[in-house]
Amino acid sequence: MKRLSLTIASCLFLTLPIIAKVVRNYESASDNVLTFKVDSIDYRNDLTRVYGKLIGRPHTSNRIDGVNMVGNNYSVDANDIDGVDFRRYFQWEDDGTIPIELDFPSVKVSNGIQIVFSTAHGQSTTTVKKISDRHK
Repeated sequence: MKRLSLTIASCLFLTLPIIAKVVRNYESASDNVLTFKVDSIDYRNDLTRVYGKLIGRPHTSNRIDGVNMVGNNYSVDANDIDGVDFRRYFQWEDDGTIPIELDFPSVKVSNGIQIVFSTAHGQSTTTVKKISDRHK
């Protein structure tokens, strides 16, 4: 009986989803090459996903060739992007925003990072900092 309950318990444990930590309340500051505003960062065991918006002048174009995330003691390259394609020109429509998702290898939760975009117009750095919960 003890063995059966251990088997059932281990099966339940294996079927439970891995809980991810989604962190919101970031402020973003970008240089003049490319503006990126972070909405949230999803820290998972298998990846770190950054949700945000590219902001630009309507009916102009740009290209993102690669993205790097730099934090305390790490620097990782994005391995996927959704919303635009790596190494292909894109154009901002009438509202001047493009929602994107960036996937990086899994990293630890951080209160501050830099996201460095390699673009057709040179490198662009966005500094991202967690807003303190007491400033909400």
